[in-house]
Amino acid sequence: MIRVIKAVFATYALVAIVGAFIGMGAVANEASAEDKKADPTFIGASKCKKCHLKQHKSWKKTALATTFESLKPDVKADEKKAAKLDPKKDYTKDPTCLKCHTTAYGTAGGYPAVVKDKKWTEAETAQAALNEGITCESCHGPGSEYSVFKKKKKEYKRDEIRALGAVTPPTAESCAPCHVKECPTMPADYKFDFEKAKVSDAVHAHKKLKYDHGK
Repeated sequence: MIRVIKAVFATYALVAIVGAFIGMGAVANEASAEDKKADPTFIGASKCKKCHLKQHKSWKKTALATTFESLKPDVKADEKKAAKLDPKKDYTKDPTCLKCHTTAYGTAGGYPAVVKDKKWTEAETAQAALNEGITCESCHGPGSEYSVFKKKKKEYKRDEIRALGAVTPPTAESCAPCHVKECPTMPADYKFDFEKAKVSDAVHAHKKLKYDHGK
């Protein structure tokens, strides 16, 4: 009888130990899930407008903002003719053009890739609308995470938003892939000067920020 009782207690003890380990694993998994940050996604220039109205208004008038429109039939017809392109053709479905006339072409959350005979989903269609042209996020990175953070913490530091996907200040590497003599409408002697471009009103008006966010 005593042996039976001891066996029962031993069984209960084993179950308790196993249960404790399972519980610890569950807590660890829960903690890791909480600690894991979501990958930032593109939210569109209209969301940036809410806090950067002057920059957004000036950007809307630039070639960067309207570069997707230039792919449409009869837009910039003279430039297309000079480059021996068909001004009547719709280039908005040409991947060769789209990679530099949209934001984050073919990437997760960016302008969806155009694939022959493949129809976009509703989500991809909405995604495309957000990423037409060279938007704020082309230079500053996808804003879903850092835009929320900035609203909560006005006196943030740049390192804090860099950790959330922000590219600040913009880098030459962000611009270089498209500022090359590849587009047939670019002048033959085209050269890209990043240092000059980053402070130019051809990007957007540059206004002094209210707070010092560091380097």
